[in-house]
Amino acid sequence: MNRTDDVANLFRQFGASSEGYLEMDNSLDYQESLPAGKSPVALHSVTLQPNLESPRTELPAQADPALSLVAKRTASGPLASLLAEAATARQIQALARNNEALVQSMGKDQPSRTPAHVIAVISAKGGVGKSTLSAALASLVRIPGGQTLAIDLDPQDALQHHLNASPDIAGSGEASLCAENWRALLLSGSADTQVLPYGSLQPDERHALQRFQENDTNWLVRQIARMQLNARDVVILDVPCGDLQMLQQALNAADQVLAVLTADAACYLTLDQLQGWLAPVLARPQPPVCHYVINQFDASRTFSCDMHDVLKRRLGKRLLGVIRKDDALAEALAYGHNPVQVPSASPGTQDLRVMSHVLVARLLAQEVEETQLS
Repeated sequence: MNRTDDVANLFRQFGASSEGYLEMDNSLDYQESLPAGKSPVALHSVTLQPNLESPRTELPAQADPALSLVAKRTASGPLASLLAEAATARQIQALARNNEALVQSMGKDQPSRTPAHVIAVISAKGGVGKSTLSAALASLVRIPGGQTLAIDLDPQDALQHHLNASPDIAGSGEASLCAENWRALLLSGSADTQVLPYGSLQPDERHALQRFQENDTNWLVRQIARMQLNARDVVILDVPCGDLQMLQQALNAADQVLAVLTADAACYLTLDQLQGWLAPVLARPQPPVCHYVINQFDASRTFSCDMHDVLKRRLGKRLLGVIRKDDALAEALAYGHNPVQVPSASPGTQDLRVMSHVLVARLLAQEVEETQLS
């Protein structure tokens, strides 16, 4: 019995016929002929791979330095943003104050000058006692019927301490940026003086003030004129050494210039440079009167005496006075008192009084000349 009979017997047992049975073979048996030029395409078997994804396992949490750093930065992010906003706002305010003051100061091409006497105390190098001398002049130079003001243009801001004024962070620098009248910020000092400190400025504010002065060479002239002083008032300007921009401002505003020297080789070598700075100012139609002062002169040293003679021959009548070296002047700042107010006059204070009397006499003579010319 072949396989066909077995199949027929099997169908009969179920009451069916095997006539419709079709034997399937592994090869493909097409009932219809393929088009000409076409060959059958073999079907490749596809094996489905089981899903081999392993179950997820939780790893123990470990501290990641990078993630910790990010977390710290994230935590400090809001504070950093607030600080950045505060810094930006401060810069914007400083720029706005600068622009406002610049507009106000540039309102006139030729500003009106103050009728007061303005004395600029300058030096070509530090350590010559410029601020000490400025404080002494503010205490001693007084014209009857007037007041004497001391204005600190030096960022070191030492003048208020020499005059025993209560320290204040406000000063000429901040007032200039805010377009505020300097007279409102004057502090009471010793010997009936009034002092305007330089004040405390942030670096960006100082840069804004410097740009402001670059655009207006008469900035200081305008600021002093706004104080509304009278012809009997005296203004002492403590000018920083090394700041040529501020020096130019002071020379433009002053009608008297006092250049401070010491009887040594260092000051003598800077004398040519100092006179070079003064030359353009002295060549103007109405130049300020320029004098020189030898400070801290030590008569006990032969070299100092020789340098004194050399400077005296070179300066001639422009040498206003010589201040002897005096420990009382050097130590006064440490002890917090004004040396010119001490009853027992030391050699240095005696010289300061003599020089101040000479300066006052010249200021009064200048008033007479100006009155006759007018």
